[in-house]
Formats: sequence, C-alpha cells, structure tokens
Amino acid sequence: MNDFQELINFKKDTAFVCGGANAKAAFIPDLGARVFCELNGSSLHRLDIENVRKPDKPFNNYGGNNFWPAPEGGGVGFNYDGDAWRVQTAINNEPFLMKSGSKDSAVAEKKTILKNRKGTAIEVRMQRTFAVDNVADVLARKNPRHYFAYTVEDSMEVLNKVKIQDALLACWTLEQFDASDSTFGFVKVKNPQKAINFDFYEDPREKITYKPSGFIYKTDGRKAGQIGIKTDAKADFAGFYDLSKNLICIREIVEESKGTYFNIADNAQPNGPFSASDNYSIFNGGKEQGFFEIETIGAAIVDGDFLKGSKLKSRTSFAVFGNAAELESVIREILE
Repeated sequence: MNDFQELINFKKDTAFVCGGANAKAAFIPDLGARVFCELNGSSLHRLDIENVRKPDKPFNNYGGNNFWPAPEGGGVGFNYDGDAWRVQTAINNEPFLMKSGSKDSAVAEKKTILKNRKGTAIEVRMQRTFAVDNVADVLARKNPRHYFAYTVEDSMEVLNKVKIQDALLACWTLEQFDASDSTFGFVKVKNPQKAINFDFYEDPREKITYKPSGFIYKTDGRKAGQIGIKTDAKADFAGFYDLSKNLICIREIVEESKGTYFNIADNAQPNGPFSASDNYSIFNGGKEQGFFEIETIGAAIVDGDFLKGSKLKSRTSFAVFGNAAELESVIREILE
C-alpha cells in the first residue's frame, strides 16, 4: 500500500476520491482542501502521511496541491508575526467544509479571518473547486502510457472593508513533489533570460539552464532557492519531469487572473510590495525539506482603494511515458 492509498483509507469519511483503475485523485477539505493524486499505482505528490495522522506541527505541511494566501513576506505578508515566520491558524489548522460534489468534481469552502504582518484582519470566504480535466494537448498528442489531469479554481472574497495600503491578497497554489537528482523543473516561455524574477531569499542561477523556448531549473532538494516568472513574460506553463519515473507534469493557468499583481516573495521587499509581479514560481527546498514546488499565482481584485479578493484557475497534467527517450523527446519539443 502506497502513501496515497493510506491517505484515502485514513480520510475515508472526509475525502472526495474520484478516477478509475489507473488514475485517482483525492480532494480533502479538512487538509486545507489539498489535492493528492495516484497514477498507475504510484503516489505522485509529496505526502507526509505521518503529519496527516498527527496534525500537531507549527506548520502542518502535508504536501499535495495547497491553496495559500499571498504575499508570504514583506510589510503585509501573511506568514510573519513580527520577524518570526509563522503559519497562522486560519491556514494551518482550520478545515474547509465540503459544499457540493458530483462524479468528478467537488467544491469546498470556509469563512475565516486572515491577519497580516501589519496587523490588518481580513475577513474572507475561501472557496476551492476541484474537477477532473483533459490532459494538456502537448502531452496528449505524444501518446503517453498513463495520464491524468485536474483543475483547481481558487477564490477569496473579502467580506469586510480593507484598504490596499493596509493589505494585499491573492490566490496562490503550491504543488509539492519529492525532490531528487532525477527531478527538473522547467518553464516554457519566450525570451527566457528576461523572464525570471530572482527577487527571493536565495539566488539559484547556477541551477538554471536556458533553452531556446524556455529553461530548466534543477530541483534536486539540495539548496533552498526560488524564482518567479514575470507576468509580462506570458509563460505558456511551468512543470517538472522525473527521469527515474519517466514522468512529466505541467501546470498552467487556464484562465487569466485579472487584477493587480504584486510581490509575493518571502523577503523584506525593500522596494515595496509592487516591486515584482509573477504568475508562476518554482521553489527548490533545502536538504532538510527534500521537496520542490511548482506554483501558480493570481492577482488581487481591487475596487478603488479597497481590496475585494482574488481568483485563480490552474490545471495540472501528469503523463508517464514508456521510456526515458520518449520523455526526453517531449522535453525537447517543449523547450527547443
């Protein structure tokens, strides 16, 4: 029994599970509405099953595809109490509630209060819609042996009056995977040398290899680092591949997130919250973390001086090919 199967057995009373014999997904409202997947008997996401069984950590980082509020750092970041990094209770412990479900889709929702570093309290309705979807065309036309895809549509509606000088807010999905020497992140984007924002807490330029139509970022889990992909670069998608499993994953924003983009980075942001605007990001964890993330980022919806919320819809596609040569051919087609 793999970790995914243990997860759905342990969460059988709250998990929404769908799919067939070769591909399954679990949407779990009481784990922050995270999504976990299995393909051809293998668990696809990083999954800390022990933390699922005993959710008592300062940050219950279960893994999977997580719904997160941006920004993380800066003067109005959500992950700081003074100078101490902290995941607040509204994100770390409070469950979503299942609102509706059908054969291959479900909706979870919660009302909560988010508090930022400035002390501003934001009353929000957070909603996540999960649905099985078609695999990205660039993968489907290559005839993979196994494949699966789903979308998550995330939204946050601000319920009280909050001025933008006191808070910013955007949907941010962080999808975690186990890192190894065989895992590589990538982005398909024109002018890749100009597309990357390095304004994060570590500079991983030595791990980046530029290609004609994108770049590869070595996500080996050995040294913490993060990059953003500038919204103006108009990237097609981000993803990763694992040479040990002949596996590729593509994450793409399937509906443009309209509004105001801002700096989501976990740093002091000395040039202010509008010093960067990214809609994709890749995080490579350090040795103690052992994972990496492929992330999509939304924009803040603003009306005059007031913050109204955010929306973001992303699709994740997985495909397994018969051998490494087939996988490498797909990567060349994407990036060359």
